[in-house]
Amino acid sequence: MNLFRSLPSAALAMAMAAPLQAQTLTITTSGGDYGAALREALWAPASDALGYQIREDTQSDSLAALRMQVMSGAVSTDVIQMGSLEAAQAAAIDLLEPLDPGIVDIDGLPEGARNAYCHPFDSYGTVMAWNTETYGDAPPRNWAEFWDTETFPGRRALRANAQDLLEIALLSDGVAPDEVYDVLATGEGLERAIARLEELKPAVAVWWSSGAQSTQLLKDGEADLVVTWNGRAANAAADGGAADYSFAGSVIGTDCLAVPAGAPHAAEAMKLIAAMTTAEREARLTDHILYGPVNPAAYATGLIPEERLALLATAPANAGTSVFSDPAWWVEHGQEAQIAFDEMMNR
Repeated sequence: MNLFRSLPSAALAMAMAAPLQAQTLTITTSGGDYGAALREALWAPASDALGYQIREDTQSDSLAALRMQVMSGAVSTDVIQMGSLEAAQAAAIDLLEPLDPGIVDIDGLPEGARNAYCHPFDSYGTVMAWNTETYGDAPPRNWAEFWDTETFPGRRALRANAQDLLEIALLSDGVAPDEVYDVLATGEGLERAIARLEELKPAVAVWWSSGAQSTQLLKDGEADLVVTWNGRAANAAADGGAADYSFAGSVIGTDCLAVPAGAPHAAEAMKLIAAMTTAEREARLTDHILYGPVNPAAYATGLIPEERLALLATAPANAGTSVFSDPAWWVEHGQEAQIAFDEMMNR
């Protein structure tokens, strides 16, 4: 039976005029203020442009949530926000769909940030921060000077973790930013980085274990030189601490967007990721959080105020001496690196 023939004329007219139901996708973020920023700047305008409806889910541990869904064969998420190291771990155990290069363009990204499984969209820097009362207008300008305890005496505070410190140690030892992972790929590279950290160890007053702790150390003046994340250093200064920091030689980490293996709407998810990571939308994200765009074209949009550029890890003036953290190296060598680091700490 023809369904439309059984409808009254008014109902028939309404049925013919009704739009097709919009495709509904699920996106998983870490929630909180960060998730709200992603909604406002990225996925809400992108989904509107594509005609998608979005259901947002929040997870504090995206890798655990992803593993549970994929392993159970009950994938409900179409797009998931992850840290790039988490994403590399997920890709290594087949939890992610490879990005469709015909839809998601990674060629325009900085070489060190490219990822075939998770598209990086924002960045932060592990930076050198200092007490301005201790060093005034003449703080260390690079990691080699951070290691120079005679010229720059003072209490150091470093994170109690190998990640980022190995790269920083090699930079302090004269390795060029674009050669850091080439050196780490050799048998001697890890030993060289650990030896350099051990050299500085007597000057390290605190090995911190949380970002909040690093902020407090800097704000309260309990350490003169602190390795921390740029957002933490900025918070210390904003809260009244005598603190400043520099992106010189920073190690840049990224967050990225991925499609879980077996996602119910994988093709549409690829389109959503592409729409979320346009230059304009990544630039607008900086209105909400001080995470630098990974898409270099964002800096040519004119949408980022001049005074904000100094606060973004990937801004052209900040990124020239930086190193993009290589998640693939850390997935392959992270356990070995952490064991070597822990042994150095215990000596």
